[in-house]
Amino acid sequence: MEPKTVIEAARRAAGLSQRRLAEMARTQQSSVSEYESRRKSPTLEVVERLLAAADAELAVKPMVFFDLIEDPEVGSFVVPDRLWSVPIPDCFSRVQVLKYIFHTDDHQVWDLSDPAARITYYELVLVRGLPEMLLDSVDGLLLIEAWPHMNLPEVIRAAWQPVIDAATASQAGPPRDPGGFSARIAGEIGIEWPPPTKSSRRRR
Repeated sequence: MEPKTVIEAARRAAGLSQRRLAEMARTQQSSVSEYESRRKSPTLEVVERLLAAADAELAVKPMVFFDLIEDPEVGSFVVPDRLWSVPIPDCFSRVQVLKYIFHTDDHQVWDLSDPAARITYYELVLVRGLPEMLLDSVDGLLLIEAWPHMNLPEVIRAAWQPVIDAATASQAGPPRDPGGFSARIAGEIGIEWPPPTKSSRRRR
């Protein structure tokens, strides 16, 4: 099964039919259908217009790559090269996994809005999960929060620890200007942004 197009994903998230999305974007329902079924390729401008009609936007995010690791005791498991975010409310949704994947007794349901259930699920999916499962249900920030409380095989913890460390390390470079507001306001009132450091002021 092919993954949903961004147009279909945005439309469904907004609770819109193809016809209603087409009306809002001033296009034909048949065109939306062709885009979603990949029979026709829209231009970037058309994609942006359809997404805007569904109150969504395109976003650029780094790709996550996984290494497959074989361990004689744990078996095969995957480790990513970076952490990622799962959008709200998906990161707090209820999830269910076929019992044969996690080697559990039944097709258990985990409520990820419950911290204890989330930890239990994360413990299982880090050991048994496939990359697609991890990307769709394990949020990086929530994993960092759960990490000290998780009961994991040592080989799994050792393999994931550098990823956790990289995500939580102090970042080099200048401080971020959230939203760019400080630079904009500084420009309007005629002051230097970012402000000079103490050492650069002393050199003057």
